[in-house]
Amino acid sequence: MSQLKMSLNGRNHGGLREGSGRRRIRSKGVAHRGRESVKGHKPLHINFKFRTNIRNKACLKILKRAIANSRSYGLKIIHFSMQSNHLHFIIEAESNEILTKGMRSLTITFAKGLNKGKVQIERYHLHVLKSLRETKNAVHYVLFNKQKHEKGTYSRIDEYTSVLYLKNGLDLIKNFVKKKRVTLKIERIENHFHLDPAKSWLLINCFESLA
Repeated sequence: MSQLKMSLNGRNHGGLREGSGRRRIRSKGVAHRGRESVKGHKPLHINFKFRTNIRNKACLKILKRAIANSRSYGLKIIHFSMQSNHLHFIIEAESNEILTKGMRSLTITFAKGLNKGKVQIERYHLHVLKSLRETKNAVHYVLFNKQKHEKGTYSRIDEYTSVLYLKNGLDLIKNFVKKKRVTLKIERIENHFHLDPAKSWLLINCFESLA
């Protein structure tokens, strides 16, 4: 009896075939490549988007709980800004491991609090701040994000940005008004956020120059 011979490399007998498998999604979002190296002396600018509107008081309370949970993993939230469908953070983390665990806790807590299924659009975007000028621009962008995108000479500063929770937040606002020549109305704060003090040289010196 002759044995049946089968070629394991044959194109017609299983294995990888052209066009088989799940198609790769070509997205304009954040690519799944290795993260930048994170060190404690360099602050981080992080942002991520959602499929739903999050700029409301209910979501602000959820964010407060998410920040508290992430802090238990060693993540330090220095500044934040909540926009209509995205969040901005200035963060300090001693390592990539702390960043990963802390951000996982923050994003999961926030998403579960929204209770609307899969609402986060892809993973968060990370940028390591390496110079004083870069840090200053990033902090200024986060604290006054809404004002930078608005047209006209009138805007509001409300509790959806961490500038009102800072000790010298009013000094920062006055400086912004003077430079941009705009009128800002300050809204009343109904929530209180415990934010971590900056430890890195870049953030400490950047803050002093902003004020």
